[in-house]
Amino acid sequence: MASIPVVDLADLDLSGIADRVVKQLDEAFSTVGFVYLTNHGIQQTTIDNVLKASKHFFQFPDDIKNQTRRNHSQNNDGYVGINQEILGTNDLQEIKEAYNITSPTSIFPSQEFNPEFRSAVVSLALKLAELTRRLLTCMALALGLDGNFFVDRHRFMFQDQTKNATTFRTLYYPSLADRHIQPGVVRCGAHSDYGTITLLLQDDVGGLEVLSGTEWISAVPIPGSILVNLGDLMQFWTAGRYTATVHRVLVPEEEIRRKSTRQSIAFFVHPDNDVMVSQLNGSKDHPPVGALDYLKTRLSATYKY
Repeated sequence: MASIPVVDLADLDLSGIADRVVKQLDEAFSTVGFVYLTNHGIQQTTIDNVLKASKHFFQFPDDIKNQTRRNHSQNNDGYVGINQEILGTNDLQEIKEAYNITSPTSIFPSQEFNPEFRSAVVSLALKLAELTRRLLTCMALALGLDGNFFVDRHRFMFQDQTKNATTFRTLYYPSLADRHIQPGVVRCGAHSDYGTITLLLQDDVGGLEVLSGTEWISAVPIPGSILVNLGDLMQFWTAGRYTATVHRVLVPEEEIRRKSTRQSIAFFVHPDNDVMVSQLNGSKDHPPVGALDYLKTRLSATYKY
């Protein structure tokens, strides 16, 4: 059975470079497409602060949450309600909520109701952006490129949505104890991510599954780790050397877990909006793809209004 590799970042230097890490990331991204990172340098308290503030928000009544509900005019910022986003092509329902943030000046819940939300999110997002730059450096070197190749094309991560659409997303899967779940209803449908890479922080409930060949394997939470996977743009960028792996979150069968809420945090990394992505092997099989145009196409297909 395939498994998701674990890469220890303990010996990365300040420039984010270690030959071992470069090789291990390259192997993971060109096979399974997912990797656990340990010793990544982000304190658990920073993560826990976001989970706590997020749970506080998601437990508010709908009329409060809908004050910052995502709509077309807000681009990709704001609250996303149950079934507002359907990722799986065959899914009628996906039992999850989310809050999207693209910069420190995004739309945030009212300070009156949730004073800790903004500061907790921004603190963690900036640390994830820094970790991302180190990973992008390693990936560029693994592909035989200048170490700054990807970093230079992600200069405005979590700074300005008009320049970069990287999105910090806190996700909440409510308890299913009092819900009648129809066959085929999932928490998050099978899909691949859209952009460059995604950094995922899970709680201890689990439920994420990754498609390896024809087999679904469980991405069991490893305490203190960050799970990283590739997006479709990176698969295209590398002409298929790196894999954007399909993944999903199912409704658990075990009664005790059905009663539990589930939380996760995802940092969806995208290139700067004006970047044209061309295949690195020089292939002309497909024309270059505009980073922002591609994202808009994918988002318009998944959000339901």
